Amino acid sequence: MNQFFAYFRLKEMTPVKVFLAFVVIEAVAWFVRLPLWFAIAFTFFSVAFLVWLFMYSLTLAKTRFAFDIERNQNAAMIHALSEGIIAYDQNFKITSLNSAAEAICGVRAQEVVGQVVTPEWVSQEYYRVFAQIIFPSLAPTVVKKTTTASYPQIVEVSFSEPRELHVEVTTTQIFDENKKLLGFMKIIRDRSREIQLLQSKSEFITIAAHQLRTPLSGIKWGIEALYKGDVGPLTEEQSKVAEQTYHMVERLASTVENLLDVSKLEEGKFGYRMAKGDIVELAQSVMETYTQSAQQHEVKLLFFPPDQHIPQLTFDASKITLVLQNLIDNAIKYNVQNGEVRVRIELMPDKPYVKISIEDTGIGVPQDDMKLLFTKFYRSEETLKKEAAGSGLGLYISKNIVKRHGGDIWATSTQGRGSVFSFALPTDESLIPPTEVGANQGF
Repeated sequence: MNQFFAYFRLKEMTPVKVFLAFVVIEAVAWFVRLPLWFAIAFTFFSVAFLVWLFMYSLTLAKTRFAFDIERNQNAAMIHALSEGIIAYDQNFKITSLNSAAEAICGVRAQEVVGQVVTPEWVSQEYYRVFAQIIFPSLAPTVVKKTTTASYPQIVEVSFSEPRELHVEVTTTQIFDENKKLLGFMKIIRDRSREIQLLQSKSEFITIAAHQLRTPLSGIKWGIEALYKGDVGPLTEEQSKVAEQTYHMVERLASTVENLLDVSKLEEGKFGYRMAKGDIVELAQSVMETYTQSAQQHEVKLLFFPPDQHIPQLTFDASKITLVLQNLIDNAIKYNVQNGEVRVRIELMPDKPYVKISIEDTGIGVPQDDMKLLFTKFYRSEETLKKEAAGSGLGLYISKNIVKRHGGDIWATSTQGRGSVFSFALPTDESLIPPTEVGANQGF
């Protein structure tokens, strides 16, 4: 009944309303036997009404014709899209489904349009993928890409059955001209081919790095034996060349290890062993290993203990150690003579996180390059001038490690005055993602 009155209030129903008014007036005239002049006037107005009704109907017909053309054009464009489109109302009744969505979900439009989808559809193998895209929380692997409850909402959904499928699903709201919510639309982008190519690239890097690792270890051992004189005496010049070669092989071996780490990250196979630990104690122990490096670079290494008690956190000590090593090593290498590296740990106000900051008084990062800091292989021109060696993978690896712990990492910098690299780890264990997801799929 409510829907009937909603339709009746539309402007397209105006002729019906006027007609009903005439019917009521004529009925009243019939029963009360009004005078002849009224009947003549009523007849005149009836003719005028019929003329108006004809003109109004003609306008409606033209409008409807234009609307049909526009609707058909829109429908044709939607069906031609490579992204899947699913529209449904607030009760999850499917109103439309384009051909791309049919191919991705493995269903036909005529089978689901007009149907109300419920979570129980997941139990039916034929409709499982379709239902899990409508209700992503029921899918086997889900990674949220939007951090708020507002729209549009974006999630990554992966399936292994009935076929390997990786999709990015964007859910947005549909409103009428009066801003009244009509329903929702899901835009589905099939990333399966993209993920497969990334996995193939990652597998190639993994195999190549593994193949390099063994001969590099042998070369490193042999050169070390040479410059140390274990296989016979060398001249001072020969020993110097051998030592330089040894350090270059060390750098190459470090790059190979970084490539292996990146491959594992992108495959979601980096491997984490979460346990309760003292982040303050861990940071201090990592700093101690850089005492000699700081002295060689003529940089002061300072630790500022927290003012408040820091609770034990849940983290993988070896992985967070790697993050601290990357940040402290960079702060030392890209500093200035007689500069400082300051490590601070503090609770974040009004947030369930602990912040670890590594400040330096070094060369800084150009503002135009800040957005590239945590991407693979990034190295600014200034860092290349200061330190030519390096793979540009340390910050990328660090970012993914911190994200896996449910935290965040960021940086601020002033060129020529220094940088502050900070990362936050949650004090609430429930904020840590339950499973490891490949870096290409999640972040």
